[in-house]
Amino acid sequence: MTANDVQHLRCKTTVKQFVVLVALALMALALRSQTSDPERIISRYELPSTERERVVDFERIRIAVRFDPAHKRVMGRVTYFFLPLRTVVDSIVLDGVRMSVTSARRGTQPLRVQTTDSTVVVYGRWEYPNRDSVTLDYECIPRRGLYFPGWDDPTNRKRKQIWTQGQPFDTRHWVPIYDYPNDKAMTETIITFDSAYTVLSNGVLRSKRRNSDGTITWHYEMTKPHATYLIMLAIGKYGVLERRTGRGIPLRLHYYADHPEWAEPTYRYSAEMVDFLEKLLGVPYPWDSYAQVPVQDYIAGAMENTTATVFGDFFHGDIRSMLDRPYIGVNMHELTHQWFGDFITQRDERSIWLHESFATFYPKLFFRQFFGEDIYQWMRRGEQNAALGAGNNNALPILHRNAGTARIYSKGSAVLDMLMDVVGEEEFHRAIQHYLRHHAYGTVETRDFEQAFADALGMNLQWFFDQWLYRGGEPSYRIRYQPVSNPQTGQQSVEFTVEQTQVNDALQPLFRMPVVLEVHYSDGSSQRVRAWIANRTEHVRVPNPQKQDVAFALFDPGSIILKRIDFPKSADELIAQARLAPRMIDRYDALEALAADSTIGDSLKVHVLAERFRAERFHAPRALVVRTIARSQALQRFDVARAVLGEAISDRDVEVRRAAITSLRVVPDWLRPRVEALLADSSYAVVALALERLAVANPDRALDYADRAERACNGKARVSIVADRIRAERGDRSALLRLVDHASPSFEFTTRDQAMNALRALNWCDSTLAGYLIEARFHFNQRLAGVARDVIAFFARQAQYRSLFQRQLDGLPERWQREQLEDELQ
Repeated sequence: MTANDVQHLRCKTTVKQFVVLVALALMALALRSQTSDPERIISRYELPSTERERVVDFERIRIAVRFDPAHKRVMGRVTYFFLPLRTVVDSIVLDGVRMSVTSARRGTQPLRVQTTDSTVVVYGRWEYPNRDSVTLDYECIPRRGLYFPGWDDPTNRKRKQIWTQGQPFDTRHWVPIYDYPNDKAMTETIITFDSAYTVLSNGVLRSKRRNSDGTITWHYEMTKPHATYLIMLAIGKYGVLERRTGRGIPLRLHYYADHPEWAEPTYRYSAEMVDFLEKLLGVPYPWDSYAQVPVQDYIAGAMENTTATVFGDFFHGDIRSMLDRPYIGVNMHELTHQWFGDFITQRDERSIWLHESFATFYPKLFFRQFFGEDIYQWMRRGEQNAALGAGNNNALPILHRNAGTARIYSKGSAVLDMLMDVVGEEEFHRAIQHYLRHHAYGTVETRDFEQAFADALGMNLQWFFDQWLYRGGEPSYRIRYQPVSNPQTGQQSVEFTVEQTQVNDALQPLFRMPVVLEVHYSDGSSQRVRAWIANRTEHVRVPNPQKQDVAFALFDPGSIILKRIDFPKSADELIAQARLAPRMIDRYDALEALAADSTIGDSLKVHVLAERFRAERFHAPRALVVRTIARSQALQRFDVARAVLGEAISDRDVEVRRAAITSLRVVPDWLRPRVEALLADSSYAVVALALERLAVANPDRALDYADRAERACNGKARVSIVADRIRAERGDRSALLRLVDHASPSFEFTTRDQAMNALRALNWCDSTLAGYLIEARFHFNQRLAGVARDVIAFFARQAQYRSLFQRQLDGLPERWQREQLEDELQ
């Protein structure tokens, strides 16, 4: 899943266990001070195993389901084929939330069954090593795991769909099943539904039978085992774009049937991604086929169900939409999971990083090959920033149960980057290949990954895994340098003094890493040394054979190591680095420091920024220049700054245009004609931003701007909502009613979010909107529910609106909903 997805699997350790661990670690350190034993005592955050016990091994599961979408009901039959693991098994406990089991049998023999709110227990007698099967008939109305968007829309405008989301433990809400990743099974899914709809599930479509009642029965089958949280189905009105990979793997790429033009921009590079990963990993795509399908109101970003990725339809659109929310990165992330997560799967909750960090890491390598080194460096920097941001809050290890998204995804990916740098890229991929092949279709934990490097490369990397996975924090380096000369030989060098300044305690180490130190000299030459930085203070010398002046120096050029750094540089050094550093990210860092340095005069600063804007090709440093100038009235006094803003507004790169229009606090008169041209921009986001800025800058023309923008975007909701808010501000009641309609259950959640916030900005509410907000407040999509909660709270603070919500309390179907909303209205 993507980094903004549903809560991640966590290990269940207690605060008491953690305190005991720290106490033991401190005792070990104290004992070390009393002994002459030179061995380094390592204190790790070792997580207690959460692997679930089981009494049978489920080998195959057949699920047959029908649906009553109007009542959100599932009617199913599930058959389990299994091997007992104990000598005698007298009961099998399945996960099943609020299941109504109408029959349980072993062949034709009835079995006793007992249900609770969360389990289904089947009683009988099974003996090892005799394989057997059990069949259950059941019904349920799931609150999670399987969703029915669109079926309750009274206007019939919303797409009617059914789709599942099983991770972490939600498959149990629509089928009774062993819902934990340490047991894998081959699955069959047999779905009967209205023939007007397309049905997708895991594996190969074995048959498609048309029935006399106007339904079709779709029979899908997996030929290899996978975890039950990866079982999926999706039902909707779709077309299918069919492609094949270089090795012949069929891809079935679903698109909304009424928008075939959305298929190509959404799924661009999909076949190339499979070919790329097969070649890089040295392990063929491990399944028979691969499909993807968009769904509305999706609760995550995307989900890597085995052979069939589900993703939110906010990633599905025309070519202009892809400029604002491209699917390519998410596409690659979820595809990577077909190996890391589906092919090999975490044994228990401690090892979720073995899924998400890898699926975050490999897209960077794909982007590097297809789009260049600069985007690779920029993606890595984004991950480093996210990890360091989490580190500002606490120093938890990646393997901690509360590590959080920024560590499980971003920091873990950055750690893999560093590991690849430490062992070498070719060696890294060889170890990964061994890891995948050795654990094919099995389950893994972190020690298995560590062991793969020992087995494939003969390397003991405990020191690396210890500091980056089992322990917390990140290194903070204070760097200074000075020229030095050897009085005996006359040889000159540049000596770096490197201090680690981070807190060092039982769970935050002094880091040991090989680091490159690089010096660029005034004659254009450079020298570099790769040295181990392991102690509190280290001194490293870089040769200066020609006895040249230093132009600038780099610690960890390319920014491979996850770190905080204190390395002050003069204006001349920053300018030289911004102009001459070979790697984009180092030039970016120099520009960022230059822009923030208040001791550098505006004239020098703006001319260097303008020079680099025109010299750079990648969007990140160019967008940085634009943001700096757009936010500074002082810099805009210079003609060269105005020229840069004018060029940025019409730049070829949407990232630069977006940076310009986002950063402008006001639109100056001299720039207005260029900003007006953005009302027809290829990016919907840029159009919406330009419309907002222009309406403020020139209110007399705001309605004209709204009409122009909406026409240029063919009524795209994102732009129409901004346009209608502007019209409503000027008394247009029909625009106000359109905003209320966009907040209704007839639209998907992103449109509803935008409309709700627009109405909040207008400070307008009526009973109809209050009803829509209450419905959204308890929607299964938590992003929509969160926006609705905040908007309700805003209106509830005003007495004239609070009563609109209070009058509708009794209409809520559940007591807990009434009580919760009543509390929130206080």
